[in-house]
Amino acid sequence: MVLLYGQTPARTCRLTTDHVLHDEDGVALRINKTPLRLPPPLDALVLQLVDIAHSHEYAVNSNETNAPWLFPTQRPGRALTSSRLATRLRNIGLPSEAGRCAALLDLCTQMPPAVLQRLLGISPTAAERWSAGAVRMAYAAEVARRS
Repeated sequence: MVLLYGQTPARTCRLTTDHVLHDEDGVALRINKTPLRLPPPLDALVLQLVDIAHSHEYAVNSNETNAPWLFPTQRPGRALTSSRLATRLRNIGLPSEAGRCAALLDLCTQMPPAVLQRLLGISPTAAERWSAGAVRMAYAAEVARRS
């Protein structure tokens, strides 16, 4: 979620199994209002997380929706913390902040800021700033290719 959709570790850790939608069209994740279709192999991995969450004894817990956390801990009712997720990502060579920035810049080259805002739940101002940054980077890359 951090590297593909530019989500913060904190926001990723707050996802529950209710955020995952599975139908005949595939698997989607509702990060904001509009669900995002997950590409393979991420779709299968997310379904595994849902199955694990529902099969554990701590499936009923104390979060706001009473749905199992997508990233639970061994402690009932507790989700993985953002600092722990960031540490895990860093330990496997994925710096979360740099990866998040790269993902957002990439997404900004693929869709308008208003769509980005609806899909990812970022503010209109942030969507515009990320989009402007993506345009500047694309221009700098084009100039460098010409040189």
